[in-house]
Amino acid sequence: MVPTLIYGSRDVVLVDDFITTHRSNAPADVTASKCKNLKTIAGHSMRSHLRPWQVAWTTAGAARYVCIAAALLCFAGCGTHEATASHSQPRSIDVRVARPKHVRIAGVVDLSGTVETPSEPTNVAFLVSGKVVRVGPREGDFVRAGDILAVVDPTDFQLALDSAAAQTAVARAKLEKASVPARPEVVEQARASLSLAENELRRMRLLYDRKSLAQNDFERYQTTFTNAQQQYEQAKQGAQKEDKDAARASWEQAQAAERIARKRLSDATLTAPVSGFIAKRNIERGAVAATSLTAFTIVQLDPVEIRVGIPETDISMVHHGQHAIATASALPGVQFLGNVRLISVSAEPETRTYMARITVPNRENKLLVGMIAEVRIMNDADTDVLTLPATSIMLDPRGATFVYVYFPNDKRVYAKRVTAGAITRQDIQIVDGINDSDLIVIAGQQLVREGSTVSPTEAHP
Repeated sequence: MVPTLIYGSRDVVLVDDFITTHRSNAPADVTASKCKNLKTIAGHSMRSHLRPWQVAWTTAGAARYVCIAAALLCFAGCGTHEATASHSQPRSIDVRVARPKHVRIAGVVDLSGTVETPSEPTNVAFLVSGKVVRVGPREGDFVRAGDILAVVDPTDFQLALDSAAAQTAVARAKLEKASVPARPEVVEQARASLSLAENELRRMRLLYDRKSLAQNDFERYQTTFTNAQQQYEQAKQGAQKEDKDAARASWEQAQAAERIARKRLSDATLTAPVSGFIAKRNIERGAVAATSLTAFTIVQLDPVEIRVGIPETDISMVHHGQHAIATASALPGVQFLGNVRLISVSAEPETRTYMARITVPNRENKLLVGMIAEVRIMNDADTDVLTLPATSIMLDPRGATFVYVYFPNDKRVYAKRVTAGAITRQDIQIVDGINDSDLIVIAGQQLVREGSTVSPTEAHP
């Protein structure tokens, strides 16, 4: 039977309760070397709660129970210390690591781009204003150079042309009159007038010499004779040079006015300047055409160009004249062959890529302006690249790609930023950031953080 201990005014409890009470109050740093002192501590605790007449009875009987309690306290203290020590050690995370693989691939550069026309779209507008009386093709129709697109009312322009033509005829008649040589009847008439004036002047001179004619009257006959002489000489020469020049200038001016009127009449009919497809039609019958309004937009689809952006890491693999294969998601199963026509010498500030244009024949007009195309630029030489499993690539909050690299000396992993390239089968090409000797975490990377302690298992190819 287990003896009982009376703790003053407390109820009667078993020794087990005593042990439990002192175990909960035992210091956490109790060790095995101090367990022997617990016997004294326990005995003192018991005596402090017993009456004098009870001490002798309990001392011998309870000694062994005190030893048991001390041993239990010692075990509890040691166990707590070991648990604390084990809790302070970081737990290793199981991961799989592997080294990057060397893969030789065909020298190709895969890019995405947009289909464009080799030249800017052609905007066609009227050169004259007027009411539209006829409109031809609609969006998507093919037109050839010279085809009629639209017509404005030509009435006013036709009347202006008729007036200009009449003015030209008048000016031409005046020029012809000034350009012909002297007519015989005119010369004869001028000669007769000159002879008459000469005879009159001779008779008047006789009278003047006899003082029978006033000087003023004599001078009037002299002037008449002089004018007759000039008219006769002019009749023999025809029109004067300045008159001929003036008549010719008037005629040329009338011709220019007629040409302007004829052109305005021609401009009333809008024709296609180039062959191509109607991309936009901004005019309808009955509307008033304005010279500032684009009536039609024409694009050329053969050939087309695909505008792509080449990353800096691939720019050394692209050269002028290289062959390229283009596909479009809108045309599954169809490939188009082309060539690199142009490579920009400066990177675009926003994307840090170099613009290039791929010329692609489009005889069937399947590729349309604005389509998204995938382009593969072919290279004759193979390229050695490093690859990693796609699952090993991580993204940081900014969207940059990185991997976790295992350092055997530290038994820890650290993040390292990498530049990813094209996809090769199930792997991704790593353009920059790691070496072929690095150990990369390929499984369990979601469980680790920067500087995590890991237990690696190396995967071999």
